[in-house]
Amino acid sequence: MRSLSTTALLLTLGYFVLWCLGPLLLTEYGYWYGLPIWFWFSCILAPLMLIIFLVRTLGETND
Repeated sequence: MRSLSTTALLLTLGYFVLWCLGPLLLTEYGYWYGLPIWFWFSCILAPLMLIIFLVRTLGETND
């Protein structure tokens, strides 16, 4: 298992990349429920993906 600091850095970097890619890649896709698609990706989906990955990472057991 990776060290806690390495995992934290990888999660932070992954979140930052997902957060930045939302406005860059999804600007032209319009709106959903009155908000731009990039907002949903950057502010809703990216944090959810971070939490899911964190739960999966912390849930691993090494017996």
